[in-house]
Order: sequence, then C-alpha cells, then structure tokens
Amino acid sequence: MSFVSPEFALLCLLFFPTYWALAPHPRAQRALLLLSGYALYASWDWMFAAQLLAYSLGMAALGVWLARQPHRRLPWCVALTLSIGCLVYFKYAEFLRTSLLALFDAVGLHPPLPVWDVVAPVGISFLTFQAITYLVMVARQPSSVRPLPQVLLFLCFWPTLFAGPILRAERFFAQLDAGTPGRPREAMVALYIIVLGAAQKLVLATWLADTWVDPVFKSPEQFGGLSLLAAMVGYTLQIMLDFGGYTLIVTGLALLLGFELPVNFRQPYLARNLQDFWTRWHVSLSSFIRDYIYIPMGGNRLGFARTQANVLFGMVLSGVWHGPNWTFVVWGLLHGLGVVAVNLYKRAAGPTLPLWLAQAMTLLFVMLAWVFFRAESLEAAGRMLQGVVFNDHEFWQIPSVQMLALLALIVVFLTLSRHAAALQAGVVARLQAWSVWRVGAVLSLCIFGVVAFGPSGVPGFIYYRF
Repeated sequence: MSFVSPEFALLCLLFFPTYWALAPHPRAQRALLLLSGYALYASWDWMFAAQLLAYSLGMAALGVWLARQPHRRLPWCVALTLSIGCLVYFKYAEFLRTSLLALFDAVGLHPPLPVWDVVAPVGISFLTFQAITYLVMVARQPSSVRPLPQVLLFLCFWPTLFAGPILRAERFFAQLDAGTPGRPREAMVALYIIVLGAAQKLVLATWLADTWVDPVFKSPEQFGGLSLLAAMVGYTLQIMLDFGGYTLIVTGLALLLGFELPVNFRQPYLARNLQDFWTRWHVSLSSFIRDYIYIPMGGNRLGFARTQANVLFGMVLSGVWHGPNWTFVVWGLLHGLGVVAVNLYKRAAGPTLPLWLAQAMTLLFVMLAWVFFRAESLEAAGRMLQGVVFNDHEFWQIPSVQMLALLALIVVFLTLSRHAAALQAGVVARLQAWSVWRVGAVLSLCIFGVVAFGPSGVPGFIYYRF
C-alpha cells in the first residue's frame, strides 16, 4: 500500500487516534506499531512480510551472538555475510548471472547458468543497511543488544520500511529509551511537510513524468534536441520532487508517531561542487557509505592517492546499491570521478569560481549523470545524450506551453530552495498561532488542491524499486 493512496489516508484516520490513545500504555502502543508495520508490508505481498519476519529473527539472533562473543571474528563475518547475502540473493543474482554469461560468451564459453526468478521485497536495500547499523552497534558495544520485540520494531518501522531514509539503530533506540515516542512531535511541522511533500510528489513530480520524462526517455529518436534537453531537466527536477516529497511525507508521519527521522535532503541543487552535493543529496545513504565503508577502508588517513581510491569505490558502491543495472554502475562511477576531480582541483589550488558559476557547473554535471540513472540501458542513455546534438529533428522549435511551464518551474524551484528554511519557519509559526478549526480548514483546502491537481490514480515512486 502506497503512502499516497486514498486507502492509506483513510487508515491513518483510524490508526493515529488509536495510537495516541495508547500513549499511557507503551507496550500496547509499540505492539500496535509493530503489527501495523507488518500489515503494511503484507499489503504488497504476504510473502514479503514472512521474509521480513525471518530476516529480522535472523538479525536478532546474530545480534545476540555478537554480544556474547564480541572479540571474535566468526560472529561478525557470519553476520555480515548473511545480511548482505540476502540482498545479493534477492536483488543481484540475475544481474550477476547475465553478466557472467556475457563474459563467458566473450571468451567463447557457453555454460548453462539457470535463470534466477526471484522477486525482491520492496525496500530491501534500505532494510539491509538498517540491519547493518544494528549489527555494527552491537559489535562495537555488546551491552547495546536489544530484545527481540525491539529489533522487530526497528526493522519494520513503517515510515522508513519501503524507501528510507536509512534510520540508524542507535538513533532509533535512543528515542525509545528516552521515552519520547507515543505522542505527536512538532505536529504543525509534521502537517506542513506532509502537505508540501504530497504536493511535490503527486502534483509536480507526476506532471514532469507524464509531460516530459516518460515520453521522451521512451522514444528519444522522435524528439528534437531541445525536447531531449527539456526531458533531462525535467527528470532532474522529478527525482528531487519525487524522492524529496516522499521523504517529507514519511518524516511528517514519523513525527506524528513521536519519532524523528534523519534529514535526507539539504537543497542539493544549490551545491557548489560534487563534494557539497553529496552532503546534501540522500544524506542518509551518503553518510552511511562514509561511516560504514569509506572510513573503515582508511578514509583520508592513508595518503591522497588511497583517499581517491576509497572515494571512487564508495561512489561506485552507491551506484550499485541502487540497482542491478550497468547504468547505475556508470552513474556511480561518474560521480566518483567527479568528486576525485574536485579533490585534484583543490589540491592544485585552482582559482575559486564565482558561486553562481560553481553551482551551475555542478547542476549541469548532476543533470547529465541523471540520464544514466533514468535510462533503461547504457545504449538508451547514449541515444539520449547523442540526440541532443545529433538527430534528424531540428534542435530549436517554438516553445510550447509545457516548455514555458517547465522553465517557470525551474526558476521557482531554485528560488524557493534558497529560502526553504525561512519559508517553513514562517508557515509553521502562523499555523501554531491559529486555532485548531482554522488549521483544519486550511489543511482541508490544501488536500483538496493536491487531489484536484494530482493524478487520477496512485502514481509510482522512483525509489520503491531500490
């Protein structure tokens, strides 16, 4: 069940009052939260819920083993192998099979490798990284091992269950220990970001996908260079509004549950270089790779050359994490090479660029790299990029209403991005000063607007497939 579906909205009207009413009874409230997580997961497929339960039981058992033998390598090796092995089994087995077949075919061999027909559970990449944070927490501090119900709750916490942000175990359990969950936290902030996220996801991202991105990326040879360029710009905005809007929604829902999620976006399209971009885009993923992969590999402690190798490996891994396709590998490699280039430029003490130029160059690089992220294959990405300059259609054309609307959206988006924090603070302060009835009326009006301008059905979500 999608978080932007009418069915989910109706369930929330029943769930949240019941959940808040159980605040004086923490055990019952956590039991309801646990059951609701499994129920939502089972709404996609009951096998997903069964697999989640089996995986969570395994992670809980591994945590106990790590706590009892903290200084031995075997428990940690088994824990890491099993946690990552499940991800490889469900998500990458067929990709590895086809890649091996291509490699064998190149050398004249034709081994009979069986087809791997496995359906990956929704959000398994996010689930795996969250489980790793729990295992690492216990390995570092054996006394932090948690009882089974808490481990089950952490791994099925439904605001982050399907597409993150990646919630670290120590942060989740610290909130449980503090006794803060149970009642809404910053309710007006929660309502504001839920409505804002719904508008971004349902209205703007859907319009971009339907008008520009999907038609052009499907058949780039039928469009002129300007339309291809508009589609690239459209996807650059779409993925930000889609994923950013989704993150706002789940962050608001978590606040209504009494939990605070990590910030996942910090206006990434205002970044002045690629290093800065990755401190702003999908922060929970980039910080996970930094803390759990880049730093353990040596970080920047083993010399400049080794640092660049670690950066490149981390960025390629970020690409691979997104999916079993060479397009993601190339996307990660491009960003890795870009970050290395920034480091080389800084080491050479190159001149400081004006802020507007640095931001424009960074955004242009990010936009071109998104082509590989969106394309179905490397060949499709190549056709898209080549078509901007080399195709049978004229590059220039009379701007349509949709193209003018896209241009206006770019300007408005980048302008509001610079003032997003102040805008949120102002709106929330106004909501807090209003009566409950007035807030309810404005909220209802906003929801009506989102429904009226949104799609007729439930739109897809880019990051659900990861």
